[in-house]
Amino acid sequence: MSPGKKILGLTASLLLLTLWASYFYVFKENRDGQLGGVGESTAWCGTPPTTEAALLGKDQLTLRVTNNLRGEFMVGGSLVVSERTFNRYDLGRNELRLRLEPLQWSFGVTPIFLEQVKVQPLSRNLSSTNKSAFAELEPRPIGVHAQTAAFPFDSYRYGYKPVLYYLKGSERVDLRFKNITTLMEMSNTFTPIQKYNRADYINEKNSMIRDEDYKPYGVHECAFSVERKGSFKVVVLLLLLVLCLPLMLVFYRDEPGIDFLATLVGIAVVRTLLIGPVEDFQLYNIDFLFGAAILLVGTVSLIKAMRANSRREMALRSGETSSW
Repeated sequence: MSPGKKILGLTASLLLLTLWASYFYVFKENRDGQLGGVGESTAWCGTPPTTEAALLGKDQLTLRVTNNLRGEFMVGGSLVVSERTFNRYDLGRNELRLRLEPLQWSFGVTPIFLEQVKVQPLSRNLSSTNKSAFAELEPRPIGVHAQTAAFPFDSYRYGYKPVLYYLKGSERVDLRFKNITTLMEMSNTFTPIQKYNRADYINEKNSMIRDEDYKPYGVHECAFSVERKGSFKVVVLLLLLVLCLPLMLVFYRDEPGIDFLATLVGIAVVRTLLIGPVEDFQLYNIDFLFGAAILLVGTVSLIKAMRANSRREMALRSGETSSW
């Protein structure tokens, strides 16, 4: 056996071994259809989540931050206003509003743009004992600082301080809510990691870091780093290894088959499954791996087709020569 065949056989063996090992790892990490535990995709900060405030008619703001497989974030939630707060600020006539003040996400940069979340009209249950008011927050996309091109090693940073207020003429009057909870309910492929101070949240090696950057955030300042689960990264590796199978078959065949077509279809399916179709030619790092696989399979298939064609022509010529 030639050295090339030995190397090819060893590569194929390692590919199959890694493929099956990844498969059993993902199978082991499966929890009722979830990658890992369900709790790995959820977290909270601020006031501990509880239904006590709502039952007792106390002031309570609950933000729910969600995202999808492609890392698109949404914010929504609900609001309970006590009878005392409702009457004190005359919220029957004054429209209640919510702004999200972004936390500093880079040293030397001061955030100036606020995110506004619409609070739907308050509704009061006058038949209840506490006569509190309730409202839903209108869901809307929320800006996060992301490194999306590094998929599946992409990461996202969510950092905001929610503040309720209303306008009194041209004056902005802030409401002081004690119970404010931010719930991070991420996609099955993500895990949120809470950051407790500015230095950890920004996570930059910079000479501008000061002692006050290690000061803990306030009780209503919520900062999270959202990263892909390790089990999801293994799923991506598994799919990439599956795409390598047509490539190995190309090397083993004497003549090209449908391996190039199989590679094109496989990459299109995997790309759409993991990221979605290409939008405005936004490319990820993994797209260059897909492109390299297509070029490699196409190149090897073309070279083998040319060699097969040369062999056929030589056979025809030798047959014609022998007939003379």
